[in-house]
Amino acid sequence: MGPHSLSLFSLLIGEPYATIFWVRFRIIFMEVRSR
Repeated sequence: MGPHSLSLFSLLIGEPYATIFWVRFRIIFMEVRSR
């Protein structure tokens, strides 16, 4: 999952909220992975 899927997701939503959601999702994913 790189910038390609991010731009695709943003296009799908059509809102900047997609970027905020992706950043939060990545932080949570990294936290769970580090455990």
